[in-house]
Amino acid sequence: MNLSKLYSHLVTVSPYFEILVRNLYWHNVGLLKKFKSSVALTDTYVKDRPTCDFADILDYLSRHLSKGSLMIVHSSYDALGGTGLSPEEVVEKLVELAGETGTLAMPVIRKFKGEPKYEDILKTNTDDLVCTYNVNKTCVTSGFLPYALMKREGSITSRFPFNPMTATGPLAKDMMEHNLDGDCPSPHGPHSSWKFCLDHGAVIIGLGIDLAHHITMLHVGEEAFEWPVSEEKWYRRRKFRIIDGDYEIEKTVHERKPKWGMLHIAEKTLANDLRKSGILKERMIDGVNVTVLYAHELMDFLRVKRRKNPTYPYFLC
Repeated sequence: MNLSKLYSHLVTVSPYFEILVRNLYWHNVGLLKKFKSSVALTDTYVKDRPTCDFADILDYLSRHLSKGSLMIVHSSYDALGGTGLSPEEVVEKLVELAGETGTLAMPVIRKFKGEPKYEDILKTNTDDLVCTYNVNKTCVTSGFLPYALMKREGSITSRFPFNPMTATGPLAKDMMEHNLDGDCPSPHGPHSSWKFCLDHGAVIIGLGIDLAHHITMLHVGEEAFEWPVSEEKWYRRRKFRIIDGDYEIEKTVHERKPKWGMLHIAEKTLANDLRKSGILKERMIDGVNVTVLYAHELMDFLRVKRRKNPTYPYFLC
C-alpha cells in the first residue's frame, strides 16, 4: 500500500488524523519544501490520455438538469484535453446545455499583487495590506474555462474580491447585483452570489476534479446562516480597492481566517460522507471524473451532520 492509499485509509478511521497531518504540514511547510523532489514533470500522461467525446459528458449532465437550471461548474481543463475542444468551445457547449432560460456560473478565483506567499499566510498580518481587485484584469487562478466564460460577451462578474463568480444567462445580473452590500460583507454571506445560487436551486457540477475539494457552496452554510464560531474568531478584515471599468470603490470585507481551511477542515471525511450519503453523484466518462451535487441537498446534509458536530466539517483538537 503506497503512502497515498495509506493516508486515505487512515483518514476514514478518524477525521482527527487528517487534522493532525494538516497541522504537521502547515507548521513545517518551509522545511518540507527544502526536501521537495527535483524530478521534472513530464507530459507522458498527456500522450496516454484517452479520447473523450464531450457529447457523452453533456448527455450525462442533462439527466440532472431541468429547464432553466442554474449550473455552477468547477473544472479542470487539463482533464478535458482528450475532448480536443478549446476552453471557449467547452464553454459554448455548456452554455448550450443551460439553454436560453438557464444560467451558467463559474468561480473566477484571483491572485492579488502583494499577497503573502501561501506558506506564509498563517504568520502574516494583513491589517495594513490594501490589495487591488480589477474585475477584468486581476489574474484568474481557477482555470481556463472560468477565464473563457468571464471573457465571453454578455458575461457578468462579481465585484467581490474573494471567491468571485462569473456567469451568463437570465440570472447573471441579479446574482452579482448586491455582493458588496453591507458594512463588511463576506464572500458567501447573505448578499453573496453563492447564497443567491443556493436560493435559486443551483446544480453544482465537477468536470475532471475532486468536487469534494472544490465545494465553495459549503461556505454558505458557515457565513449566511447561524454559525457557532464567533465573528471575531472566524473572520479577519481585508481592505480592497475594487475597479470595474469606470466603477471604483475602497471596501473592507470579511475573509475567513486562513487557519480554518488550512488546519481544521477534514476534506477526506467530507468526501467520504458525501459519497456514503449518495448525494454526490459520480461517473467516470472516458477518463474524466464527472460529478453532480444539488445545493439544497448539500445544505440538508450539513444540517444533519452539524447536529453531532456543530462545526462540521471543521474539527478542533
